[in-house]
Amino acid sequence: MNEAPVSQAALFAALPPPWPDSRLEAIRARLAAGAPKLVVLDDDPTGTQTVYDVPVLTTWGEEELAAEIAVPGAVFYILTNSRSLPLPQAQALNHEIGATLQRAAAATGRTLSVVSRSDSTLRGHYPGEVQALAAGLGRSAAPTLLIPYFREGGRYTVGDVHYVAEGDRLIPAAQTPFAQDAAFGYRSSNLREWVAEKSGGTIRAADVAAITLEDLRVGGPDVAHARVAALQPGQVCIVNAADLR
Repeated sequence: MNEAPVSQAALFAALPPPWPDSRLEAIRARLAAGAPKLVVLDDDPTGTQTVYDVPVLTTWGEEELAAEIAVPGAVFYILTNSRSLPLPQAQALNHEIGATLQRAAAATGRTLSVVSRSDSTLRGHYPGEVQALAAGLGRSAAPTLLIPYFREGGRYTVGDVHYVAEGDRLIPAAQTPFAQDAAFGYRSSNLREWVAEKSGGTIRAADVAAITLEDLRVGGPDVAHARVAALQPGQVCIVNAADLR
């Protein structure tokens, strides 16, 4: 499918307004009550440059991970730089880190939520790297939420199509130079089709679920939660995003 560039102002004006209530206080309360610690594996150094006051590890021995898991704090990053590696090495690295995280979490008695952070213009070792990480964590049956969004860089997902902003125009990602990357090129801007393309057809576009902007902005947190709870083991789910709410 060949999506066309659109006016950002016109497209956003046609969307429902963002959900009015911030969930930040509720999230902070859950974290204070001992919610799972968030661990972000970053495949490229640019990701860690977008956060502050967050610990960043560049090694992942079991003792180092256990020590970071045990200290107070909601989140820490692991800089893997795995985007620079060939796929088999990136998979082996992610499997190793996943297994080590699992052992370290067991040693500290804490549970973890794990994010694999990659490029907001869809470049990276997907799905091989994510699948290897899930296997190392012992969570191969867990659904995957695919959320390519970066407001500051003008990356949005609307109607399951991923866009890159150029001025006031939103360009479907597959029509940008990012899609011509020698290592990570792709043809699909619709993320259902992109998942099928990147998986070599092992995941069908029709089997990819989605949480729409209407779910998020009209239905709100309860509807989003219900959509996630209804996912099948191992299913991929796109999360559309045009704002932080």
